Amino acid sequence: MRFARITLGLLLTLSGLAATVAGAVAAFWLVGPDNTITTPSRQLASTGLAVVSAPSLLDRHGPTLHVSATGDKPLFIGVGQDLDVRDYLSGVAHTQLVRFDLPATFGTQEMRGRTNKLTPPGELDWWVAQSATGAQSLSWPVQDGRYDVVVMNADGSPAVGAHVTFGIQLHRLFGICLLILGAGILVLAFGLWLLGHRRPASETAAVREVAAVAAVGGVAGVAAVGGVAGVAGVADTTELPTAKNTRIPVLVSAPAQPADNTPAYHVSPFHPHRVSPFAPVEEEAEEDATPAASVEETTEPAPAAVPAASPHPVEEPAPLAASVAETPTSVADLVAPEVPEHPALVRTAVARTAPVAVPAAPMFMSAAAVARAKAPVLIGVGAAQRYDQHQQPQYEEPAASEPTYDETAAVEAKDVDIVPLEESPEFVRSDEAVRRTAALLASGAMLLTATSCGLMPAKNSLTVPDSRPAVTLADAQAVVQRYNQLNNQANRTRDGKLSATIEGNPTLAQTLAGFEIGRKLDAAGKEVSKPFSYTDPEIGAPQFSSYPMRFVVSSGVSNAPGSRQLGVWQRENAGSPWLLTHSVYPAKSAGVPSLDGLRTPDAADLNNLRSQPAAVARDLAAYLTGGPKAPQASSFAKSASLTNLLELRTKAKTADTAEPYIASVTDAFLPSGEPLAFITSNGDALVFLALTEQYLQRVEPGSNAYWTSGEATAFSSMVKYTQSLHQDYLHQVALVIPSKASGKAVQVLSIDPQLVGAGGV
Repeated sequence: MRFARITLGLLLTLSGLAATVAGAVAAFWLVGPDNTITTPSRQLASTGLAVVSAPSLLDRHGPTLHVSATGDKPLFIGVGQDLDVRDYLSGVAHTQLVRFDLPATFGTQEMRGRTNKLTPPGELDWWVAQSATGAQSLSWPVQDGRYDVVVMNADGSPAVGAHVTFGIQLHRLFGICLLILGAGILVLAFGLWLLGHRRPASETAAVREVAAVAAVGGVAGVAAVGGVAGVAGVADTTELPTAKNTRIPVLVSAPAQPADNTPAYHVSPFHPHRVSPFAPVEEEAEEDATPAASVEETTEPAPAAVPAASPHPVEEPAPLAASVAETPTSVADLVAPEVPEHPALVRTAVARTAPVAVPAAPMFMSAAAVARAKAPVLIGVGAAQRYDQHQQPQYEEPAASEPTYDETAAVEAKDVDIVPLEESPEFVRSDEAVRRTAALLASGAMLLTATSCGLMPAKNSLTVPDSRPAVTLADAQAVVQRYNQLNNQANRTRDGKLSATIEGNPTLAQTLAGFEIGRKLDAAGKEVSKPFSYTDPEIGAPQFSSYPMRFVVSSGVSNAPGSRQLGVWQRENAGSPWLLTHSVYPAKSAGVPSLDGLRTPDAADLNNLRSQPAAVARDLAAYLTGGPKAPQASSFAKSASLTNLLELRTKAKTADTAEPYIASVTDAFLPSGEPLAFITSNGDALVFLALTEQYLQRVEPGSNAYWTSGEATAFSSMVKYTQSLHQDYLHQVALVIPSKASGKAVQVLSIDPQLVGAGGV
């Protein structure tokens, strides 16, 4: 077993050393108490406008990403969804990181394009993480999805140069490294113990003493060489194979002796009551001749008549004893029967001799020897007592009717089976110890593996194209607040350029026309609109997977308590700001639908509607053109906005026709642009659309006409026209198209007109 112990110890030592070194390096050099693995600083430069990572480099989520950068110019560091970053950098020159190799080697790809200055990245709200103002670092818990890390100049200018450091923070990583270090130290110590372990000196001395006693006593059939009962680590034992039909000498126990007598001969120093039937008989002269030797005296009864000789041949005891000495067996586990009394007593002196060293060797045991080693068994009784050294011991076959020994053991003794080494009890115990050690190490390895696997970040599971809400609630509220501030400023100064930074068409067209009219009719600026704001905005943000993106806001109006503002905000691309493109002011009684769960329509949603949005826009234009009696009137529910507009146009036609220079008046509405539709939570469609209106006045032949007052003079003043005059209006409309199942008519929430032009022919 020494070879197995040394082999196992060597393996454990090497494994423990490797684990100790790896744990120490990881804990105190790579990781540290902050649980962060940091790469060396790496210079990243681009002649374009940004350095951006590919989505494949952030393909796992869970840990915290740390990025820091330094450069000659103020830098911006941000993390954004790939759909935003890709659109933001579309068509511009930049450098993309496509590969990362440890410790800090990046593979790059140059993307060609224009080098015009971009919108400063800090002004965009779609970043999921960005460096603070004045700082050039960020920390971001990596999320599931396709994300890019962007490093660029803070002002959006080209020629980016930065030294960048990346770090990944894994929860409990430092503790795991310490655990690996501790486990490695334990395994290393255990391996060294196995390599340096030696048999105790006391065990070796006990084995030698037993072997010497057995050799002197001449025990034929059993010899104690393998070990002593109660001593740990006993070597394997064996039993001498015996020829069939041959009697094995018997160990018998001596009967109780008087107090002044001791056994004639001791088989084992641990069991003084056991004596050997082959103890040598010494003469009195011999006893006196060895005064210096340690002598034990005993009184034995005189031998009885020698029983008849056994019919079987008897082997010489000396060769048997020698053979037994060469093949040791365990003496401590054998229990001998008591020795019958003899009629005569003799005095025997036995000189103790020095222990004889017996070399250790692999041992084998027969099945019978194993059985006798575990239970007291009488191998045979009735053997003739030895009286002198010259007399051969005689054995008598016991009567069949009175068996005095274990028949099963006798049968096994006749048919000797050699037990292989791997089946011996000592080998089994050693093998079991090895198995337990291996199981313990395997359990520890499994624990470390499971713990380490728990640290491995999860693979990103998103396989469909990226999509996200158009805006977060906080960002939408920030957009509305910014609009309130800039819109009041633009209204106060009638600054169309400022309005263009917060509004888009058709709302911007209405605003610019209003400013033009205001400058014409109120040149002194005494009647500028008073400041107002949108309050308590309710946000509806559908999911989008590409640009443009839109969200809807329903809010109160500070200077019009009876109305609400309903508008659509749109971002054309990732680098553009949010613009208010559609804006109407329905009355609170109009019943604006809830914006919770608002989404963009798909084909199935559109098929479930009473009518398609584009068809509704055409029907509404025909209805307004034809008046209350138009065939399309039945498709629309009555509303205050429709009624007021129709009544206003009827009165204007009547008044203009009465003029002598006006031959006739016509009014025509047409859809403008594509309607924007959103599906509400109940399946109805909230639709925003625009209509153009041309109010045409035909001039009587031979007459001329021109605008002398009113809003039209802002676009045409004191210009004479001989054929016709026209006024152009732009109407913004918000309406609800119900589902087919509801059976309801289309509800117009609001129609907001604005004169945007005037002239004639």
